[in-house]
Amino acid sequence: MTKIEMFTGKGGVGKTTMSVAAALHYAQSGRTLLISTDPSGSLGEIFGRKLDQKVVRVADNLDAVELTRKLVLKLWREKFADEIYTVLSAFLPVGREILDYIEGAPGIDEEFMLDYLLTMAQSGDYQTIVWDTAPTVTTLNLLFVQQLFYSHLTQAQKVYLKVKSVFSSVDPLTLINEWLDLTARIIEMLRTATRAWVVANPEPLPVAQALDIATALAGFEIGVNGFILNKLLPLELCEPHPFWRAKYDAQQDCRKILAQAAGKRPVKEIPELLGNMKIDGFLSEVAQLLCPSVV
Repeated sequence: MTKIEMFTGKGGVGKTTMSVAAALHYAQSGRTLLISTDPSGSLGEIFGRKLDQKVVRVADNLDAVELTRKLVLKLWREKFADEIYTVLSAFLPVGREILDYIEGAPGIDEEFMLDYLLTMAQSGDYQTIVWDTAPTVTTLNLLFVQQLFYSHLTQAQKVYLKVKSVFSSVDPLTLINEWLDLTARIIEMLRTATRAWVVANPEPLPVAQALDIATALAGFEIGVNGFILNKLLPLELCEPHPFWRAKYDAQQDCRKILAQAAGKRPVKEIPELLGNMKIDGFLSEVAQLLCPSVV
């Protein structure tokens, strides 16, 4: 299966910057897809074009897409709506408006984002997929919903066997088994083909949350490559100014805490860089700093 590199962390720590830089690097050696599931993602602004409606070629060997809720639910209807309605209408007097109700259920968009990721990984079109995830809580919820959904589908089989006589024209067990298989394949993808980099700024809260995320991902059996500590201030610029020297010292304390807690996992350090978010400038520099550890 295609290799998936996942970038996660607290909101605002630079996940999208790291994701784009890594994707540009991977695109140099093979076709790469950059996917954002962050509802406040900024891929479109970085590449200067709309990416929230379909996959778009943004650079040599590099495609990108922002999976907004609107796009995800549109794709969900195209793929699953008809068969869901067929099953429901077989034993309930409902019209297709029931799909509007189901569409609004918590977890539907998160579930289908993972199905989309699986589809692209199994397409054979890409050597690498770089996944720019939502902020911490949303990402972990996405993974939890996936695992919870798997459990609920298992229970659905048991319920079906008890009420089987209610159904006349369709067999919902076929659909249930298809979704069980889909969920199992998604979990397998997350556990075997996906590796995570956890991004943090050198501040107490982002570092603490980065460590919590790494622990949670390990609990889901998702491999963690290591940590990326972003926006470290250089000593030579901070030394002459008491305020900036104090800020530098505080960052160094956080740096030591992360390094000690990371254990054998690497911590890739990215200094505070100046420049606009451009492919041939700032992002290229980040890629050169980041990618020896990412590859």
